[in-house]
Amino acid sequence: MKNYNIERILEPAFKLFLMYNYESVSTAKLEEATGLTRGAIFYKYKTKESIFKAVIDRYVLDFHSKPINTNVGKLYDFIDLYLEKVNARMFKMHSMGILNIHRGYFNLLYQAVQYYPNFDIKVTEMFESGLKQWEVVVKHAVESGEIKSSCNAYEVAQTFRYLYSGLSFENSLYLGLDVDRLRILFYSYYNKIKNEN
Repeated sequence: MKNYNIERILEPAFKLFLMYNYESVSTAKLEEATGLTRGAIFYKYKTKESIFKAVIDRYVLDFHSKPINTNVGKLYDFIDLYLEKVNARMFKMHSMGILNIHRGYFNLLYQAVQYYPNFDIKVTEMFESGLKQWEVVVKHAVESGEIKSSCNAYEVAQTFRYLYSGLSFENSLYLGLDVDRLRILFYSYYNKIKNEN
């Protein structure tokens, strides 16, 4: 099967799994959303479960696993890069016609726990990898004197990660993540831990 057909399957399937529970995404809905026949859809992906797994791999695990350059020099610069990455993900989702991506995304994660074997292990590894990136940058910021020497690198890294995930979850109940609000929270916390000397 050609790559463009894979795209024609996965992107519409992703949207369907964001809008509906796994059980509600029927073959008929997949056919309608993709504009492909049942045979064309299941040529590459033999089952709905394999389509779902491919969607999770591409739009959750691969999407979030792309590392951010931790050799940027300063924590302040890493924050900017992190926010750019969040903005880019938001733009990509909005360009697909998804308005409140976070509401659907959280629902998708819970579905993945149920229907994707060992997803809990994979997503934990993904979260730990992201946290490790923050920790490396924060450690360097402590060592260079950018932030206070009393800062515990792991705890600071967790705080940045949880500011993002907490705001994402709360905003998912409304219109989706407010990146400007996240920027304010990140810089406010950064200013509290910044070394003033």
